[in-house]
Amino acid sequence: MKIVHMADSHLGFSNYSRVDRNGRNLVEEIIYQGFDRAVDKIIRLKPDAVVHAGDVFHHVRPKIRPLFVFQQALEKLRDAGIPVIIISGNHDAPKGLASTSPFVIYEGMKDVSIARRYSHECFQVGDHNFHCIPFCFEAGDYLKEFDKIERSDRDVLVMHGLAEALRNKKMRTVGEHELKDSLLKSDFDYIALGHYHGQAQIARNAWYSGSIEYFTFGEAADDKGILLVDLESGNAKQIEVRPRYMIDYPAIDCSGLSSSEIASELMAIFEQVEIKDRIIRINLTKVSRAAYRNIDQSKLSRLMAPALYFKVKVDYIDQAIRNEEPINTRMLHEEFARFVDEEIGRGAVPKAIKEEVRSYGTGLIKGAVEAHNAEALNAPE
Repeated sequence: MKIVHMADSHLGFSNYSRVDRNGRNLVEEIIYQGFDRAVDKIIRLKPDAVVHAGDVFHHVRPKIRPLFVFQQALEKLRDAGIPVIIISGNHDAPKGLASTSPFVIYEGMKDVSIARRYSHECFQVGDHNFHCIPFCFEAGDYLKEFDKIERSDRDVLVMHGLAEALRNKKMRTVGEHELKDSLLKSDFDYIALGHYHGQAQIARNAWYSGSIEYFTFGEAADDKGILLVDLESGNAKQIEVRPRYMIDYPAIDCSGLSSSEIASELMAIFEQVEIKDRIIRINLTKVSRAAYRNIDQSKLSRLMAPALYFKVKVDYIDQAIRNEEPINTRMLHEEFARFVDEEIGRGAVPKAIKEEVRSYGTGLIKGAVEAHNAEALNAPE
């Protein structure tokens, strides 16, 4: 029997603020599209079953769109004759009995088995028993539920949480629980785990499939995908679903660099890296505040525009270095004008009053600079 192991789809996740012409978050839309492509890939692989090891949704109260996207996926898999086993993870499980699980709307669907009730449930699919332990209220509950398992000679364990061996990889999310290594018994044919977003084998028969999308820059080096598992041999084959689109560029040491030199470093990256439809972060360290302030930020913004998200993370030198690159005070009013243009572009300044704001601000700055220069000239030696 062959299964596809996947997890942590986090449907409904939205971040990085970019929206399309209809006001929809671009990252959220990409995640929906990626999930749909993953389902198509699964159908082409023709497994005997699909196991989703938790965090189908990013929120315990998903909006209509992610609920509908997941329903469409289940229907496509059902129509292809592929059964699905699902457990709830810490993101999509209610944290109290008074709340309703989002998975209730899928119960009763043909060939869809869901463990969502904070307790062990066993589903027989094909010639294997799938022992599912979904998100539990307390970390100690996992062992109690594990002890309820009645073993056969063909067993798969499905859980969601962080294994002890990966405790240094804590994600610090709501309801994150640690799974004891003692739960990872070697006599299961396979152990399908969810929660950790990187693909990782933590025992001979135990894998995290990881997420199929990138959610934080800490995942930028990960290869994302699903696992095709042969339960007879125990072999797990990593299947790529989509190419890498998140880049966390290595840190650039800017010690002693002028504004033009920092700008040249940034321009070199734009020339080397394809940024269209990618999520990119450039890290600058030991940066002079004065030097970075004198870079043409509006030009940078224009160059960044094709990216899905582009961030320059700047770590400034702790102490102010005033003499490293003196500020040209005669250009301060131009710098202010560029700042106003950027704020207008972000919607922070209404376009109707942009000229008044620019004129009034530049006038004040020019007057302040002239007064400062006159004071300096008249100062006694």
